[in-house]
Order: sequence, then C-alpha cells, then structure tokens
Amino acid sequence: MRFCGRFLCNPCTWQEGGVRQLSFDALIPIFTVPILMVVASQSFTCTVIIFLLSPPLIYYFYRNFLRFIIRTKFFLMWTVTSVLTLLLVFEFSVVPLLEILPEENLVFVICVVGGLVCGYKTKQKACQVTQENSLLQGVELGEGDSEICNICKKCTSQKAFHCRLCQTCINEREYHCKWLDCCVGASNLRWYLTCLLFSAVAFIYGSNLTMTSVCHPFILIGTILLPDDCSDVYHQLDIAICFVSSIYSLLIGLVITFYLIYHFWLLYLGKTANERHLLNNENENNEGVLRNATKLFCCKL
Repeated sequence: MRFCGRFLCNPCTWQEGGVRQLSFDALIPIFTVPILMVVASQSFTCTVIIFLLSPPLIYYFYRNFLRFIIRTKFFLMWTVTSVLTLLLVFEFSVVPLLEILPEENLVFVICVVGGLVCGYKTKQKACQVTQENSLLQGVELGEGDSEICNICKKCTSQKAFHCRLCQTCINEREYHCKWLDCCVGASNLRWYLTCLLFSAVAFIYGSNLTMTSVCHPFILIGTILLPDDCSDVYHQLDIAICFVSSIYSLLIGLVITFYLIYHFWLLYLGKTANERHLLNNENENNEGVLRNATKLFCCKL
C-alpha cells in the first residue's frame, strides 16, 4: 500500500515529490483511535477503563515494539487521527444538536485550523533546517561561535545539540516532539508555541461546547456555560460518543496547556528544555518516573 499524501511522505523530502511506503506502526492509530472511542462510549464503566488502560497499553506497545523503530510515525498519525476524529464528531454530531451558535463554531474552527497550520509550519521549518544542515558540512562559522559536533562531525553553533532521530544538529534545541515527529528549536519555536496556544484553546473550548450541548448545563458567569448533569449521555450511542470525545479533548487540552506554561517559564528563565535536562542530569543520578513519562508521551531529550 502506497500513499502520496504530504503527511505520509518522508518529512524532509515531500517537497521533492518523494513517495514513501506507509509503515504498519503508522496505520495502527488510524483504526485504534475511532475504535477506542466507540468502545468507551458503551457505558460509564467502559469510559473509565479505556481512559485508564490506554496510557499503560501505549507504554507497553512502545517499550516492546516502537522503540526499535528509529523514527516511528505512530505518534504523528495518532495526532492527525485524533484531531480529525474529534473535528468530525463535533461538526457532524454536536453542531446538528443546534445548541451551539454559529459564531461559537466559527471560533472553534479557526482555532483548529490555526493549530494545524502552525503545526505544519513547525514541521516544515524543522525539515528546512535538516536540509540546510546537510549542505553545511565543512562550512566554517564565525570565530568563537562554532564547534565540531562529536556525532555528525560538522561545524555547528555552540548552542546547537545533535538529535539522533533527526540525524542533525538543532540550534537552541528544546526536544524532539514525537507528536509532530520533528525537533523544536530556534527555527520553529515560535510556530510551535503558537501551535500549542491554538491547540489548547481548540481542545478545551471544543470540549466545553460539546459537554454543554450533550449534558444539562448551568450558567457560570454571563453567557459562560458549564456542564452540570451528564447522567443520561449513555442512553444514545451518538450522544455518548460526543461525551467521550469531549473528555478526550479536555485531557489533551490540559496537557497542551501544561507544556505551553512550561515553555513560557523556560523563556522567562532564558533556557531551553534541553539545557535544563542536561543540568538536571548533572545534579541527579536518575531521572524519575515523571521525566520518563514525559519522554514517552511528548518528547525525546
């Protein structure tokens, strides 16, 4: 099976028209995400079980299979599938309930499109850096501003760090984001932060609109609604799917918000995530459960 879509081509050769075979690990999320949502929509118990068991199952699958793939597309395709699935559920199941104003839907769509565009630009900028670095072998930088990378043996900036997944040095590198399958650094940090901002608003706002449409809402302040009673959402499968999608969207939005705040904190400190990681390694012999979970579910430092 071969595809020519930009998302499924080699991330740094799609501009050249390169076509790549879609691997098995990239196909899994396309079927897994919708199936899990349908199963979770059967009852409240199923919802709890799916949301509790999914992270450890992904961890098990990653530790036993995905970590042997140098650059897996599993997490990127999970991102794409999740966004498209949640968007389709919202537009074709939530909006027809006629509980959402047109301007509210417009704001939501703008945030979704903004997140997708900024995410695409983040990945595109990372690919441009990889392509440019492949042409810089042997090129000398300004005196006192460069050094030789011990891994790729190329002349790089003193603030650059080599990414083994991208196989190049990234200036002011933060980390390799698995969900976008690219490195975040000086060239695309602004696009990445904008992507996080749009995405956080889209996921949390979409979750609120969905919950207040399928549950009995109450007025918090002015026209701001919050869900109150959701006890009858499992009586209809389509309503239950909407409710489960809102929970999934809320959880993703909260995680993205955490990383957005984390990056603003790093900007305030004037450091990168990679620099803090190296500093912590100097002060600690082990990394801890939280940092290992961060490596799995977001980034590779």
